[in-house]
Amino acid sequence: MVNPQLLLLLANLGRPRRPSGVAAPYAQPILPDATVASAQLAEVADRPVAEADLADLRRLQRASVDAAEAILAGEALDCAEVNALAAGSCARVELFVTDGIPRRQLIWTDTSLAAALARRLVEELSALEPDRLRRCARPACDLLFYDTTRSRTRRWHAEDPCGWRERQRVHRLRTSS
Repeated sequence: MVNPQLLLLLANLGRPRRPSGVAAPYAQPILPDATVASAQLAEVADRPVAEADLADLRRLQRASVDAAEAILAGEALDCAEVNALAAGSCARVELFVTDGIPRRQLIWTDTSLAAALARRLVEELSALEPDRLRRCARPACDLLFYDTTRSRTRRWHAEDPCGWRERQRVHRLRTSS
């Protein structure tokens, strides 16, 4: 099963969140500078973000938000921006031998970090099951997640804090009635 890690990371950037132990929700700035962007993209980027990468990375983040919102609304994706950013990725085929058996392998060359991430986003979007992309069911949360459960019944982006906060809210409503 696909894990649209990059799509979710980019689509959730800038959305308010309230982790456990935090009194009030906060929203991260979206790729404000190279240092912060490097930290925000650390789990998906294989190199630090340079100042020259920021404009295209912001375009990619916006395209990710648009793609996720279109999927959630059941609308067709506008692929132009993602495709334009991914155009900086080119592949070549190389032959190698493993255990005496010739095999082919694609070797990618990316002109920028944004091109590499756009290529990955294309791969994620083409492989995901649209009905598994969801918005957290807790009213105070707007984060997106990908439901990987077999039963497709996951409701919250995370059990901690949203799952237990929502159950606590429902319990308080029952006991106050």
